[in-house]
Amino acid sequence: MHPLIARYLSPEAARDTLQKEKDGAPLEPEERLFVQTANAHPDKRGILLGGKDKRRLSSDAEAAVIFLAAYAATRALAEDPTLAPATAKAREALAAEGASEDETDAFIASILMEEAFGYEQEVESFDSTYVQETLGEVPALAALSREQVDALIIGLERSARDEKERDARARVSRALVNVAWEEGPTPINPEHIEALYEAEIEGKPEAEMEAGLRATVDFLQVLAREGLIGPQRLSRLRAQLGDEEA
Repeated sequence: MHPLIARYLSPEAARDTLQKEKDGAPLEPEERLFVQTANAHPDKRGILLGGKDKRRLSSDAEAAVIFLAAYAATRALAEDPTLAPATAKAREALAAEGASEDETDAFIASILMEEAFGYEQEVESFDSTYVQETLGEVPALAALSREQVDALIIGLERSARDEKERDARARVSRALVNVAWEEGPTPINPEHIEALYEAEIEGKPEAEMEAGLRATVDFLQVLAREGLIGPQRLSRLRAQLGDEEA
């Protein structure tokens, strides 16, 4: 979890920082980034500061805190000597494909949210190498066309050993694309895999389940060879599927 997200998951810390800014007190670098983010999103700032009982957050206020923390962390990446180059390339790639600044911020914030909350194991430190890898996936994802996706799926189907394997590959690959990329290519994450499993694999006869799991891993490996999934992400997703070779 990015340190800035961890710091501002506490609503009291968020309010204290905004109060410091209001009082004209000097701000630490993380506080400055949080205030800049809150000022850029006055609706979220208003939700956070509103309400008669500030000790209890409504669901809207909780969402506002997480939103501001993630977007503040997104700003912090530009000042991180390790992650700034990959962040800049990701932003350039998204902008080249027509993404607005707000859409780009949302895309990068989602990467940080996944690193912080996307996996079952408790996160005690910031996995900057995983974030760097994911940012490195963005240029290939941003440039990906529907025709290229179709070509990858057709290639996967044609390389099947028999009709059953071909059918399984066609079914799960198209289902995963529909789940993960309905609104455009983004990093495939555990939620996508879980949705695919529930829709296409769970509850099937054992042989069909095994074929579906194998076909999913095969498709993930195809995406990895195209630079659409990094090695760490591939390993995590394969482990989620119970692949012993992950």
